[in-house]
Amino acid sequence: MDVLERWLGEYNGRGRPAIPLGSKGEAGGAQLRLKYHPTPDTIAILHLVAVMRDGQPAIELKSFAGAVAEASVEAGLWASAQLGRRP
Repeated sequence: MDVLERWLGEYNGRGRPAIPLGSKGEAGGAQLRLKYHPTPDTIAILHLVAVMRDGQPAIELKSFAGAVAEASVEAGLWASAQLGRRP
């Protein structure tokens, strides 16, 4: 997470995008979320989850967009299912 946070800080500082990127994840964990807010009440999330598929490491990813609460819950439920956790 430290590397990602540093990269995002440099990206947002140098590029000065109209919509800055943010992230969230688990330190040493299997999830990473890149997110931004196109408007104050909406969010776009690219959610990545590290998993094992057929004995091989893999990264599953899916994008979510919409109202902040709904998209965030949908992304969390999807990630939990990928990791074999119960919702």
